[in-house]
Amino acid sequence: MNVQYLPETETQARPRPRIESLSDLIFGLALSIGAISLLSNINSINSTGVLESDITVFGFSFLILITVWMRYTRIMSALPLENRWGISLNTALLFTVSLEPFLFNVLELDTKLAPEISSQFYALDLGVMMAILGSFALVLADEERKLIPKDMIKEFRIESITMFVAAFFFLISISPTFWVLGPSHFYWRYYLWVIPFALSFLQKRTIGIIGKIRKHRGEVNK
Repeated sequence: MNVQYLPETETQARPRPRIESLSDLIFGLALSIGAISLLSNINSINSTGVLESDITVFGFSFLILITVWMRYTRIMSALPLENRWGISLNTALLFTVSLEPFLFNVLELDTKLAPEISSQFYALDLGVMMAILGSFALVLADEERKLIPKDMIKEFRIESITMFVAAFFFLISISPTFWVLGPSHFYWRYYLWVIPFALSFLQKRTIGIIGKIRKHRGEVNK
């Protein structure tokens, strides 16, 4: 996924609040903690299969954080944090990001807490994270606010819908109904977590198609 920074006009130019520097730091620390957590499993790696499993599991957490960071960076390149509501939501988002590596390790490592419970907390964390991102994208898609060029409004509407649907799947997976074994001896809750990645891919393809249509119309109108 390519990070597309939104162009700033003279009216949109603004000094970056220090909370955005803090945001970059928190995302960086979350990614670093996730990588460091792999060290705790070194003694348990006794086969190629175990090594591949550890890398795959870590890759899931890494993909979550890097995807959120890319979307967050793109959104914050245009969204001003000028009111208490925006700052509060941003703070809540950073809290969920900083909590993700901890909850992921609680879920992955052998702890006294049942996986069913730890996975519920992890799903809640990701659900809130996606919902906040969706709220930010929805604000940008508001035509009356004029925060972004009109030709990008549709893209952010699609992005906000994608984030809200992803949040829905993470939050609904908390239900004990999905803590039953499915294909390949994985719980259905984990299968629901994969759906947001598929939605992200579809969103990217949709935005790409919209871009091609827009480009074609521009060439026709010349």
